[in-house]
Amino acid sequence: MNIENASSMAEFSERIGAMPDEQLIAQNLVQQGAVHAITFLLWEGCSEATATDMLASLRETAELLRQETMRRGLPQLFDHDRTEPT
Repeated sequence: MNIENASSMAEFSERIGAMPDEQLIAQNLVQQGAVHAITFLLWEGCSEATATDMLASLRETAELLRQETMRRGLPQLFDHDRTEPT
């Protein structure tokens, strides 16, 4: 569940209230990660090189997380990274 799936902030607020603790923590981490990334780009300037470096780092970390998830026998949320625009 993310903000793009909510038709309004009120609906999103209701969904947040119904989230299990683990999902709420995960959503908080995702949102703070996005805030951090956008803030960094605003402070440093969003050049193609900076964005490419950030994306490479994120993809490397995502792959490590997928590998650990697999090692633990947990379900995969994402089997690959998004590489094409929608």
